Amino acid sequence: MKYRFWVSLRSNVTPVLIYQMGKVGSCSLYCSLISYVPVVIHCHRWEEDYPDWRVRQLYKMISLEKKQLPLKIISLTREPISRNISDFFQMFEHRTGVPYAQHNFSLEELIEKFFSYHPHHKHSSWFEQKILNVFGIDVYETPFPESGIATYKNGKIELLVMRSEISDEKKIKAVEKFLVIINFKLNNTNIGAQKEYAETYKLFKEKIQLPLDYINEMCDSQYFNHFYSKETVESVRKEWMDRIT
Repeated sequence: MKYRFWVSLRSNVTPVLIYQMGKVGSCSLYCSLISYVPVVIHCHRWEEDYPDWRVRQLYKMISLEKKQLPLKIISLTREPISRNISDFFQMFEHRTGVPYAQHNFSLEELIEKFFSYHPHHKHSSWFEQKILNVFGIDVYETPFPESGIATYKNGKIELLVMRSEISDEKKIKAVEKFLVIINFKLNNTNIGAQKEYAETYKLFKEKIQLPLDYINEMCDSQYFNHFYSKETVESVRKEWMDRIT
């Protein structure tokens, strides 16, 4: 694998980095792209000590040595409240202290842990901290298209941003155009509804009631209002406010 990685870089093959917050559909994209591009890497953090040695090497070359290597980045967005709930269950052991299979928390206790221990505002600064500060691309500089798809460029670095909620057909076409590939097929993986916590996850979403200030904070965030239409934002706000008793 290391040999293939180095040969690809020396052959001017552009690495593809699937890079974004967790629970936005990135695993499906990564697993699907493995068969289509020579070098595709998936990570949620861009750090010098990341577990994947390929991420560490690219980080060293691009961020530390400041080399102008060609790089194509794909990042997805997701409506923040749904993402927070999904991510809480994905990170269940980290958030609660015990593996899901060993827990005996009531739904009320899980909801309390969700409010107490989950990083609810991660989405708010992700693109500034992880994209602008590292790759010099400001996604907020221009309006985000209604199509839910946008591309950006800074030197040899290119970025494709897609809403996770758009259809698979639109994602496929956007990825094919961005990576210049054909006959791409997207296979969905890492779906919460198919995991061991699926039933609890479903009940959690049905039972939880969000405080008004939480709803407004999520719905008024720059992130949500930039990447999503006003109609979508207000629809999500109404959905959660209608559940307050």
